[in-house]
Amino acid sequence: MVTVRYERVGKEARAWEQELLADTEEMIVSSFVFRLKKPFIAKEDILIEDGYHGVLFDLFDRWFNVVKVFDKEKRFTGYYSDIRTPPKRTKEGIRATDLILDIWVDVRGDYIVLDQDEFREAELNDDMRRKVMGVRDSLIEMIEAGDYPPKEVRSFDVSAHEI
Repeated sequence: MVTVRYERVGKEARAWEQELLADTEEMIVSSFVFRLKKPFIAKEDILIEDGYHGVLFDLFDRWFNVVKVFDKEKRFTGYYSDIRTPPKRTKEGIRATDLILDIWVDVRGDYIVLDQDEFREAELNDDMRRKVMGVRDSLIEMIEAGDYPPKEVRSFDVSAHEI
């Protein structure tokens, strides 16, 4: 097991116990089941709902993570990325600060930037705000160029029995 702890700007920190799949110099990979009170919806589409499965790739040198999302029958549905500070190792696992903006990429490669209203109202200094927007722009460039998710994620074999 590994503990993933995300500090959140203007909100309480959250921590999750997840099944450790890999721990390398590049990343920690863990699996979990989404426990949601209501479905995660964008543009009237359900992106994630209670009981879906996730495989979290926390890349140590990146300002974002990647969650490979599977439905209840363990069919791949898309990728979700939190823009966050690069994670730091702790005794229990990792910690990072969630920087509000998220991106969803569906199986067709269509994407949507999430939580933009919350980001506009967040109490971030100008340097951090610019950094987050730069990471967002880089992610969009990667998606549009077909380079998302990063090679470390694409090369990691996730089989249905592991999630």
